Amino acid sequence: MNEESFKRKVIALTVGAVLLVFILVSVLFYQLISISSERKKQRELDAKIIEYNQMKEDADKELEAYDSYWWIVQRARELGYGFDGEKLYK
Repeated sequence: MNEESFKRKVIALTVGAVLLVFILVSVLFYQLISISSERKKQRELDAKIIEYNQMKEDADKELEAYDSYWWIVQRARELGYGFDGEKLYK
């Protein structure tokens, strides 16, 4: 009975070890898939950040152009305003 008990313990330990390895490998694959999906989301968010920063820079440049002296004078002339001594034709 001592030998039979030893065989049962060895079989039980082997089955337990195989199940443990299977579970650990399953968790490892799940984690790798999760990491790759999160990296993909991170790359998409980084692309959006770059896109929005570019849009902000373009808007800032446009605001600078609108605030520039030339634009203000041009718009005033379109509305019929001018400097002293300047003739305006409509």
